Amino acid sequence: MSLNEPLYATDIESRLDLLSQQLEEETERFAVLVVEKAEAEAEYKRAYHKAVLTSTEGTVAMKEARAFSKSAQEYREYKITEALEKATQQKLMMLRSQIDSARTISANIRNQT
Repeated sequence: MSLNEPLYATDIESRLDLLSQQLEEETERFAVLVVEKAEAEAEYKRAYHKAVLTSTEGTVAMKEARAFSKSAQEYREYKITEALEKATQQKLMMLRSQIDSARTISANIRNQT
């Protein structure tokens, strides 16, 4: 469909159907990512605090630095999961905006006929 072609109600209905399917898929993906983020955060905190507790020498800052070093991989996984969650959340907002726009166009087409 080009910009020069007229829009029909069936075109908008098809677009809304596609957007609704994408919204459902992304919502399911978001639900999985929320759980993965929580698990990754818990694993990072567990590894970090375990490293702090097993560190016996040095200042508090040195113990924290060693603990962070020992839990760096868990922290990385947590931050990556957090970023994926945020990206999916943004996609969900974009899909909702596109659905709202398509509904507005659909209403305008109905009013013209």
